[in-house]
Amino acid sequence: MTQPKVSIIITNYNGQTLLQKCLESLSKVEYDNFEIILVDNNSTDGTIEFVTKNYPSITIIKLESNKGFAEPNNIGAKIAKGKYLLFLNNDTIVTPNFISELVSVIENNKKIAICQSLLLQSDGKIDSSGDFIDNLGVVYSSKESPKNLKQISSAKGASLLIQNEIFFDLGGFDNRFFATFEDVDLSWRSWIFGYNVVIAPKSVVYHLGGQTIKKIKSEIAFHGFKNQISMKITNFETSLVFKKLLIFFFKYGFRELKIWLDYSFTGHTKITPTQYEKKIAAKPSLKIILKSIFWVLSNSRYLIKKHNQINSRRVFNTKKLEELGVISSPIND
Repeated sequence: MTQPKVSIIITNYNGQTLLQKCLESLSKVEYDNFEIILVDNNSTDGTIEFVTKNYPSITIIKLESNKGFAEPNNIGAKIAKGKYLLFLNNDTIVTPNFISELVSVIENNKKIAICQSLLLQSDGKIDSSGDFIDNLGVVYSSKESPKNLKQISSAKGASLLIQNEIFFDLGGFDNRFFATFEDVDLSWRSWIFGYNVVIAPKSVVYHLGGQTIKKIKSEIAFHGFKNQISMKITNFETSLVFKKLLIFFFKYGFRELKIWLDYSFTGHTKITPTQYEKKIAAKPSLKIILKSIFWVLSNSRYLIKKHNQINSRRVFNTKKLEELGVISSPIND
């Protein structure tokens, strides 16, 4: 039986050391029919020269500037020849059967559009077994170890397989997201349009995680927060958008105020200075929040247009997605 062609798309930005390990692991993959497309964000670390010399069969697209994650992957997808697109981070090390396990899942169930590998840390601990979305549109990553095929709200873009035709039917990744949550947005849209998203635990990929993002931390924090707001606007029904945003900002503001009060007025009995610093560091600053809100207002026409396009094709409403477990109750953090 002929294996369907898989197009592996890797976005890179000054990650030659990481990419070298990734490509080395790909050379040991037990799947015959695949191509690799490298989309480089104008790296200056010799990545292009290294790949050209050592992996001449790889198709290279060199961009003139750093365009993040979403747009480069869309660019790579446009020239892909495979029946399936496999988006893979450059900071991953794959196992020999990771492609065959992903392809097998989708080939055997035509309702499944997107499939994620089980992501492990270098020490074997779970990095992510999929993302989940709560009923305010807040995203959290699962660290559970699934034994069998499992439905998830969203597949991680670190190793995500999707049918080529469906990717373009969904509109691809949103270029304006730049980086972070573009995979959640795509998966959420997939569910809205009636497609399924799952994790295949037998497809194992080791993921170092966030290596490129660390270099542009403040920029990523901005994109992360404005993308979270954007998803709520575009992916909830019109009747729910304002309510969800209002509750989200109220709960977020109350939580931050509680952290500050616990630290400032309880004699540090509830939270230590170190804990306080870690909690504050993990949250976007007021400057980033205001910048994100300004971006959303400035791009409101685009977001409204996208909202209307998504909802005009809606198969599953939010209530149905809650019944399916795709959207769940909030968790305490």
